[in-house]
Amino acid sequence: MEENSYQELLNSEKVTAFVTRAAEYCTFAESAANFSKGDFVQKSIRLLSGLYASMAEMPEIPNVTDSVNEKFVTENDWHRIYNQISQKLGYHDDYVDVYDPVSKEDQDVSIVSLSDNFADIYQDLKDFVSLYSMGNEEVMVDALWECRMNFEDYWGPKALGALRTLHRLFFSEENLEDEETGTANTSGQEQRQNWLFDRKQEQYKKRDQ
Repeated sequence: MEENSYQELLNSEKVTAFVTRAAEYCTFAESAANFSKGDFVQKSIRLLSGLYASMAEMPEIPNVTDSVNEKFVTENDWHRIYNQISQKLGYHDDYVDVYDPVSKEDQDVSIVSLSDNFADIYQDLKDFVSLYSMGNEEVMVDALWECRMNFEDYWGPKALGALRTLHRLFFSEENLEDEETGTANTSGQEQRQNWLFDRKQEQYKKRDQ
C-alpha cells in the first residue's frame, strides 16, 4: 500500500468517525464513577452501538507489518476500569450469556459481567488509540487493522452482549438508582479480578502468535 493510500484511508470519514468514538469510549470508561447508573446505561448504549456501527462499516484495512503492536493498558488499568463499572452497576452487573447464540446445539449458559466486557473493550480500544496517536502512518494503519481483527473475534461480540443487556435494563422497569457500595473489595472479588486479567493476557498472547 502506497503512502498516499495510507493517508487516504486514515483521513476517510469512516475511519475518522471510529477513532473519535473509540477515544470517547475510553474517556467515558475512565470516568464512569462520575455518572449516575441510569445515565451510565443510557450513554453506554449510544457509545457501544456507535462503535459497532463504525467498525462494521470500516473499509478494507491492510496488515502493514508483521511486528507485534505495543500494549499500553496495564493490569492496574484494567482493574481500575473493571472496579469502577462493577461498583457503578452493582446488582445489574451480571447477566446470562451463551457462547454461540446461532448454534443449533445445546449449550451451557454462563454468568458474565458487564464490567468485564467494558474493561476488555477498553483494553483493546485504549491500546488502539494510544498507537494511533503516535502519528506514524504505518503504525496507525497496523493499529487499525489489529483493532478490526479483534473486533471480529473478540470485542465485537462483547459489545453486542453488553448492548443486549443494557437495552433490557434501560427499557424495562428496573430501578437504576445508584446503590450504596462498600469501600473495599472482598478477597474473593480480588481473586476473581486477578483470574480474569490473567485469562485476558493469555488470550492476547494467542492472538499475537
